[in-house]
Amino acid sequence: MRKLMPVIFSVVMLSVMVSAELYAGMISKSGRVRPDTIIGREIPFPVFTAFHKGEIIDINLREYRGKWIILFFYPADFTIVCPTELKELADYYNDFTGAGAEVFAISTDSAYVHRAWKKDSPQLKNVNYPMLSDRSGSFSRALGVYESSKGTAIRASFIVDPDGFITSAEYSHDSVGRNAGELLRKLDAAIAVRKGGGGVCPAGWAEGKELIQEK
Repeated sequence: MRKLMPVIFSVVMLSVMVSAELYAGMISKSGRVRPDTIIGREIPFPVFTAFHKGEIIDINLREYRGKWIILFFYPADFTIVCPTELKELADYYNDFTGAGAEVFAISTDSAYVHRAWKKDSPQLKNVNYPMLSDRSGSFSRALGVYESSKGTAIRASFIVDPDGFITSAEYSHDSVGRNAGELLRKLDAAIAVRKGGGGVCPAGWAEGKELIQEK
């Protein structure tokens, strides 16, 4: 039995170390326990190279903390469905900013390709929100939307609250475009719930309607 004691002790210590490491991996930088799903998870706040208002610039996402953030991932520039999505998002852009949110379109293309695409495509002429370059795919990987076989992000939209936590997520196949109006409705709903003192949104809720209060 004495000979087995060191072995048993080593096994117990290894188990404790592994458990501690796994638990540490569940803790976000803010100290909160990381949720099992993407909802409620805190996003990273990197610095991006971006194309915005005719210029190649750096955008530090952390500077937008305290605002609502829309992260609009799409597969690639110079494609068929993507310009229709970015055009529609541009049509609603003033509504998003009026609600207190900033919109970011994100792909793994470089900011220089973003610039060339906007210049080439008439559909993008009214795009005034930043187009971020996730060239390495690291941000896409962090949010679970990176398709490694293609080196691109899938179609995915996230609503991030002013504290940096994801309140809504949507994923679509490359062949299926999204609805910017519905994304705006979800943002309005998230804002209403945050302000609503415990109220929740029923199905089909739209801005101006009452929230459901739990009894």
